[in-house]
Amino acid sequence: MTLYRLIGLPSYDAAIRARYQQSDDDEYDNSEEVVHVAETEAYLYWSTVNHDQANWTDTVKGLTKKELRVGNATASAVLIIPDADSTQSVSGAELVSGTESSNDNDSAKTGKKTTSFSAWAITFGMGFQMLEPQYVDPRFGLRVAIRCAKPAGLNVLSKTTLDERPEMIRSTIPAGAELRSFGFEELGDFSTKLVAEAHIDGIGDSKKPIKLRGADSLSIPLSKSPEKLLMNLEQIKAVLDRKPASSELAALEHLSLVKNKAMKNELDRCLIKAIGEKSDQVALSYPYEIIDDFGQVESFRIFGTGDRQHYDYLPTLNNILIPLQEVDEKERLNRLQKIYIVLFKGPDDSDVSSPKIPLKKWFTFQKTIGDKRYFLQNNRWYVMDSDYIANLQKQVNTIFGRGPYFKNLPDWPIYEIPEDGNAQRKANAELNYNKQLSNRLGGLCLDQQLIRPENHGSGIEACDVLMPHGVFIHVKNVSSSAPASHLLAQALVSTEILRTNEEAQKLLQEKIKEIAPSGVDLQKYETKPRRVVIVIAKDDRPITAGTLFTFTKINLVRHDQELASMNVELNIAPVVRKKQPM
Repeated sequence: MTLYRLIGLPSYDAAIRARYQQSDDDEYDNSEEVVHVAETEAYLYWSTVNHDQANWTDTVKGLTKKELRVGNATASAVLIIPDADSTQSVSGAELVSGTESSNDNDSAKTGKKTTSFSAWAITFGMGFQMLEPQYVDPRFGLRVAIRCAKPAGLNVLSKTTLDERPEMIRSTIPAGAELRSFGFEELGDFSTKLVAEAHIDGIGDSKKPIKLRGADSLSIPLSKSPEKLLMNLEQIKAVLDRKPASSELAALEHLSLVKNKAMKNELDRCLIKAIGEKSDQVALSYPYEIIDDFGQVESFRIFGTGDRQHYDYLPTLNNILIPLQEVDEKERLNRLQKIYIVLFKGPDDSDVSSPKIPLKKWFTFQKTIGDKRYFLQNNRWYVMDSDYIANLQKQVNTIFGRGPYFKNLPDWPIYEIPEDGNAQRKANAELNYNKQLSNRLGGLCLDQQLIRPENHGSGIEACDVLMPHGVFIHVKNVSSSAPASHLLAQALVSTEILRTNEEAQKLLQEKIKEIAPSGVDLQKYETKPRRVVIVIAKDDRPITAGTLFTFTKINLVRHDQELASMNVELNIAPVVRKKQPM
């Protein structure tokens, strides 16, 4: 049994996908009935999908010339139990906004008062496929886990990093550990699933913890007694009203769900525009919580485009972008809302491995609007809360508060046309500035001077300007978040390599000897960074802790923490790019 919480329901039937209520397909045998769980009226939906001939028998016949007469059946059921305390009267507009429904009923369309309510859904077998995703309360199971997990008993954490290229990362510690052991960063990580030891009064054996799996759904040992099951649901509901089990676990929910329909529509338009522009802020996000729950994957299909092809393994970013980029912007938004992906355990339709997964659930995207940071994950838009933003800004202020380390850094003169697309001219402009900077400070210009340690075939740039006593200066002109994030990543990568790789240190020493003017004391130039200075150039006015891009702020704090773990100090040195007469 797996438990879901359904929200914003206009009716019980709305919770069940239409295919499992009525279907012209003879393979589907659907039923529904009003039942009772103890004294509570509930709604039971069940379905059997019959296949007279398994699809894989054609492959067997082709290999062996043996024709098998083998069929199979897939059984599914959903038990929906009302939450008596959740019924509320709302206007049609509020109902649509709260449920994100695309199937507006007449009341919603006319703005009349109607009723929406919450309910519990317990799925059996393949019952998860029967649920209409738009009514599933996102991260319900995760919120329960955050409030009742043993802080030192966490086993699995799935997270997405808010990095320049967002990543989905799953970490497992079978013996159990605290959140810090999973490398979770409050500023920059977004949790999607938690598996942990937990305790909820009245559920499981009171003498030992239960195993809890929380994502959108909740997997715990619910009672099979009708009366006790209803008590379990009330106990879980009470858990949702509690504070997180620890301050560490509280960090897992500093992002909130965007419910306002107008805001969600605006964010969808931003996503569609970014997809059309092929922005690198659009990335692939695997719904690992679904993949984990429902087993192996060998193929997938994209539904809603007329494409009947089976593709190998899991979708790539290109797989999900093509159906959107091949149509105009208006149709792109329509497709984004209608296309979905289904995963299969084999190379054909015979063995389903997932529910219907909306296409948007495969995207991750970040967008700053005003002073708020929005993030798309799992087909939902989230906004960072004020505590998150305040904490982020506080840490960025601390980093900038250390000062630039060097005083009176020269401005970056602009001689080339800023919009010039010639990469070599831009590279030469940066090189000219770095030469000027090294002359002013009395350092060595290493811009475009690559070293190539083993396993780094393309080479790395140790820094742009090397100063005595282990001070490495990295320089970048920024017009958007991406170049600044690249600069931070470049500084971190080269620092990590030079702190730990003896070959890289020797190669850098040889490079220093090669380019240093005669008479320079080479002994004062160290090959292991002690301090990293990031020179960030911006046109007309310097970047400050307040004006730095929000996305870059997250990366800056993350990289500062990683550099500090290597005993390397970080300074930010803003400079101005100013137009100069030719």
